[in-house]
Amino acid sequence: MSYEYSEDNLVEAAAQQALEDLGWQVEYAWTKETFGDDGLLGREDKSEVILKRYLLQALKQLNPNLPNVAYQHAIDQISEKAADKKLVQINKEKCTLLTKGVDVSFTNDKGELVKKKLKVFDFENPTKNNFLAVRQLEVVGDLYNRRPDIVGFVNGIPLVFFELKAHHTDLRNAYTDNLTDYKDTISHIFHSNAIIILSNGTDARVGTVTSPYKFFTEWKRIEEDEEGIVSLDTMLRGTCDKTRLMDLFENFILFDNSAGDFIKILAKNHQFIGVNKVLNKATNIEDLKGKLGVFWHTQGSGKSYSMVFIAQKIHRKFGGSYTFLLVTDRTELERQLYDTFTGVGAVTEKNVKAKSRDHLRELLKENHRYIFSLIHKFSIDKKKENEYPLITDRGNLIVISDEAHRTQAGTFARNMRFHGIPNASYLGFTGTPLIKEELELTKNIFGEYVSIYDFKRAIDDGSTLPLRYLNKGEKLDIENPQLDEKMAELIENEDLDEDQRIKLEREFKRDYPVLTSEKRLDAIAKDLVWHFNERGYQGKAMFVAIDKPTAVRMYGLMMKYWPDYVAELKERIKNAEDQQEELQLKRKLAKVEETEVCVVVSSEQNEVDKFRKMKLEIAPHRKKIVERDLEKEFKDEENTFRFAIVCAMWITGFDAPSVSTVYLDKPIKGHTLMQTIARANRVYDDEKENGLIVDYGNVYKQLEKAYSIYGEGEKGGSGGNPKDGGEEGGSPVEKLTLLANELKESIRATKGYLKELGFNLSDLMNAKPMEKLAKINEATDIVTLNETTRTKFEIMARDVFRKYKALYPEDEIKPFIKQFNAIEAIYDALNQNVKTADITEIMLRLQEVVNDSVFINKVAEPEPDYIDLSNLDFDKLKAAFQKIKRKNTVVFDLQKAIEKKLKQMVKENPLRLEFYEKYKEIIEEYNNGKDINATKKAFEDLTDFLNNLSKEDSRAMREGLNEETLAIFDLLKKDTLTDKERDDVKKVSKQTLESLKAEKLKVERWRESTQLRAQVKTAIYDTLLWLPQEPYSENEVDEKAVLIYQHIFTNYYGGGKSAYNTLAA
Repeated sequence: MSYEYSEDNLVEAAAQQALEDLGWQVEYAWTKETFGDDGLLGREDKSEVILKRYLLQALKQLNPNLPNVAYQHAIDQISEKAADKKLVQINKEKCTLLTKGVDVSFTNDKGELVKKKLKVFDFENPTKNNFLAVRQLEVVGDLYNRRPDIVGFVNGIPLVFFELKAHHTDLRNAYTDNLTDYKDTISHIFHSNAIIILSNGTDARVGTVTSPYKFFTEWKRIEEDEEGIVSLDTMLRGTCDKTRLMDLFENFILFDNSAGDFIKILAKNHQFIGVNKVLNKATNIEDLKGKLGVFWHTQGSGKSYSMVFIAQKIHRKFGGSYTFLLVTDRTELERQLYDTFTGVGAVTEKNVKAKSRDHLRELLKENHRYIFSLIHKFSIDKKKENEYPLITDRGNLIVISDEAHRTQAGTFARNMRFHGIPNASYLGFTGTPLIKEELELTKNIFGEYVSIYDFKRAIDDGSTLPLRYLNKGEKLDIENPQLDEKMAELIENEDLDEDQRIKLEREFKRDYPVLTSEKRLDAIAKDLVWHFNERGYQGKAMFVAIDKPTAVRMYGLMMKYWPDYVAELKERIKNAEDQQEELQLKRKLAKVEETEVCVVVSSEQNEVDKFRKMKLEIAPHRKKIVERDLEKEFKDEENTFRFAIVCAMWITGFDAPSVSTVYLDKPIKGHTLMQTIARANRVYDDEKENGLIVDYGNVYKQLEKAYSIYGEGEKGGSGGNPKDGGEEGGSPVEKLTLLANELKESIRATKGYLKELGFNLSDLMNAKPMEKLAKINEATDIVTLNETTRTKFEIMARDVFRKYKALYPEDEIKPFIKQFNAIEAIYDALNQNVKTADITEIMLRLQEVVNDSVFINKVAEPEPDYIDLSNLDFDKLKAAFQKIKRKNTVVFDLQKAIEKKLKQMVKENPLRLEFYEKYKEIIEEYNNGKDINATKKAFEDLTDFLNNLSKEDSRAMREGLNEETLAIFDLLKKDTLTDKERDDVKKVSKQTLESLKAEKLKVERWRESTQLRAQVKTAIYDTLLWLPQEPYSENEVDEKAVLIYQHIFTNYYGGGKSAYNTLAA
């Protein structure tokens, strides 16, 4: 079986078929690419990643009748490699150039200087662009050359990068093993990149040049109401359809530097669909009577970015000088929106955030692309006005109302809609479904739902995480009064100032003292310290207090118990039973001691005096809030500020993905409750299984009630509700204890898989200490039957780890500790030396079981990854294998080591590809093996292959050449040569290399100089003229000169460095 039919290749072939179905032209480049203007792709050499032939055609078609110098100027700018810049900065500049056009200047026939902006793509007619996908395109970097699986070129620009793996491979390996390497070694292939697609045929994810693996997302559906399928086919139809790809590139990519460094943001599947639904509806904006609809995308799904995508696309596609007014009801929401729009560069004007009622009116009378305001600034001046005046009758004004259910019901909203800006259009955003009482009013203002992405679908898609609930109030047996609606209503929306707090005490004179009693808060504080620090998965956390004084008191109580926890931890370290446990506890202690707890509450007048009357000090906390950027610190996952005590700030309009736990001790309800718990549902890292809601105040009843109401919310334009057959949303949280059932099932599945492979986990769990290591070795050997079995076990094990850490330290974890420890031991053993073995190490391992050396000679100081293959005694090697117990492990490591060695040999001499083909064939059969017989056959095949490889490895010596010259000779030789002619060709090979290395190849970065490249080509051609004349025609000399140049260009980097004296990456 050839590589053409291997699983790796079949995934590529499937991608090729899908791309061809979408109208792409597909070419296979490796070993088939010819160079020059008439070559396969028109590349001059393998370092080129802009296909200039296709780019020039597009520039001439889109910008006709210009002098050639104008087109060349544009090509030079697009192709230019920027020095000393980060990849994301280069990518941002190139994307701007490609989407907005390339500025060029030239002199016309009249001698006048002409400036023009040249279009690179036809965004209005996407299918008229040239779409070319190239498989196995070899690309040369500064030091290394790599061969990406597929690169998608549009008008010669490499917009799409594909990294594809076989189905048995964990998809994260495509990221960790390949993509990160490509970004280091051939980074210029990503300079103009739009999107990166990873797939193993079944799973498929898309991301950008800055996306960590956790933010590569699935693309499950083409239309919003589809159930959604994760597949390579859906991914390609969703992102690489010609129209969709050009839409994504032009309208759905942002560069956000609000957190410091630029991050490239690609719209998620639901955002792309939802935003385009709004745009499609807005096409008939004059007929909609101001109602653009309600955009319900659940919390954590990226509503702020969706607003940017909508506004920016309307500006690009509709023209008409639209102004967007973004209205919220809370300062922190306004700040978040403003920071998002400025961070991505959508807002570049200063002073467009309304400071006052009068300032808002001034802004609305002027022509701005964006205005930000709180709804209450649509108030009247009671001294001068009886009703709100007309500010502007413009029809090209679009109001985006965040948390639409809150901002549109009062007097200020009526002033805006009916008086101030009566001809504006309205688009409502909400992160929670509308309750029945809000529905009719909201429909009257905004119209029907235009896009729905509810919490259940967001969880299913992995856009947000599920929420788990833990009732700590019941466990601690603390007193919690029955909280009524009035109390929740009074405190749910605002920080309580002094007057509100007095009102709360007066109206709830029985319940308020209970909620704020010293005994109750003391019990909660102690539990907080232990629970937060003992969590298996910690992340960051927020405690939501009933009011500001209680927040400050809670800080003092936590600080009282923090040293007690540290002392207990030190005692556990002292009593640790083994070194590993001690080291683990010491790492934990260091983290606990550096962790900072901060109070974050809004300020009020005379607060220092008011707090002192309650024997509390607010000044130290206010000092932190004023002097430091606590919001930025808390969002920084590396910052030691890990625990925030709040009461209203940060519970809405605040996004910190590392928050994994929200502790609730505040009676809140409805939308505010749902938004508060959603602080913990953000996707963060590979280990965050869910967000956790820890309830000290019986909030769960309000949560159930809220969702029973929301469940009746109308969806779409159908007018139905769940009771009439509409979709029921389900509960927003599940009890944490139910996770024990999922953990049990995950462990059961893992144990079952191990048993299927032939290992009983109970044998390891019940083994005596001296026997455990042998059992772990037995387990790892059985799991390492092949790459497929190993990958499957590792994926299942990681699922166990996530669920275990999410449940820890609750009592429900106890039945699973032994099983978890056993699975973890096998997993850790597998990954101790993962993918680091070399052939020498494996041969020495085999040698341990035989008396005679497997080696004839042993190199005194072997270079890394080096072994003299000609010195192997293959008969003794096979005898050793028959005696060794851990056969699977040896074969697994051997095939990895051979692959490493083979890659280096192929890199040194491109004509060794037949060995690579044969190797792939062996590995394909090996990975499909089911038992020990397959392992034995794989070893036989690999050792035979290694034997042949050893002969090839020593061929240079037999030919009387070194490895470098052998590669030149192999490119020049012909089968019909006489002995004398072969000797002459060897002389030419030596002379070619020696002359180049003596001068041209000593120049640093010679490949970047047009003049030096030309000189190298000439030098090669001149030397090849000394080839024997009879067997080599003039045309053949020309062809050979091109081959030799490409080889030299690929493997000699300048400054005396080459693939032969630089270790392969």
